[in-house]
Amino acid sequence: MWFLIRGSFWFSLVLITLPLLDSNSREALEGAPPLEVGESMAAAVEALQDIRQICVRKPDICETGSETFAALGVRAKEGARIAYQFLDSKFADGESDLVTGSLPVTN
Repeated sequence: MWFLIRGSFWFSLVLITLPLLDSNSREALEGAPPLEVGESMAAAVEALQDIRQICVRKPDICETGSETFAALGVRAKEGARIAYQFLDSKFADGESDLVTGSLPVTN
């Protein structure tokens, strides 16, 4: 979840700064409302603090979220185990199922 939030933030930051690098876009942005960086940062900090306080206001949301992440963690662990067993069976020190066309098979 935090990965998506961070990724969205950085992607938005890139999209916001790209027009500053293009001279044609600067002319189009002249009519845009002004951007107050200080006020925007203050609003972002307040929003983040509000998100952190959601567990105080609605503890059932945090409990459900915690259970969800625990269940996803168990499934991810099981998925990693299955992937490891699959890769281990394919690349173990035994006979390989892989056959290349460049080398003849010798017995």
